[in-house]
Amino acid sequence: MELTDAELADLYDRYAPVLFVRCRSILRNDEDAHDAVQETFARVIRNSATFRQQSSPLTWMYKISTNYCLNQIRNSKGRRKKLDDHKGEIGGTGRTENREGIEDHGRIMALLEDCDDQTRRCVMHTYFDDCTREETAELVGISVPTVRKRVNTFLDRARRAFAAAVLIALTLLPSLLGTHS
Repeated sequence: MELTDAELADLYDRYAPVLFVRCRSILRNDEDAHDAVQETFARVIRNSATFRQQSSPLTWMYKISTNYCLNQIRNSKGRRKKLDDHKGEIGGTGRTENREGIEDHGRIMALLEDCDDQTRRCVMHTYFDDCTREETAELVGISVPTVRKRVNTFLDRARRAFAAAVLIALTLLPSLLGTHS
């Protein structure tokens, strides 16, 4: 299916705001989210002939934008490691993240990176897109019980990871405060 300029403009008007919210929820940055939406539409233009119309255009664009955003996070992880390796040389040893929300988002994204593709997509559609389990099952192409199992397994793993982080913080707290039990 080749898109006309009018069809493309209609798709952009209808779906760009929705895609922006999704990309921003993943990337946590307005500028990066705008770039992701633009890249999503560039890929829609380049790949419009491959759209099979077995799903809605939004479902197809969600997949494109999600994959793009996750790839951006993966790529930035390598850059972040280089920055951490050379932090002293570049800008001193001060903390670069000063809000718990940013740190928690980073932990969640790290957990998602370690998941298989279907689990990642189930979690993203359920929590980032506020899809029902039924909608998620349709988007991912698996059964509702499988969606439920994958999401619950991810949540158990996330809870254990966060509990471990809290336990470590509580263990270190007395030494940071200069008190000993």
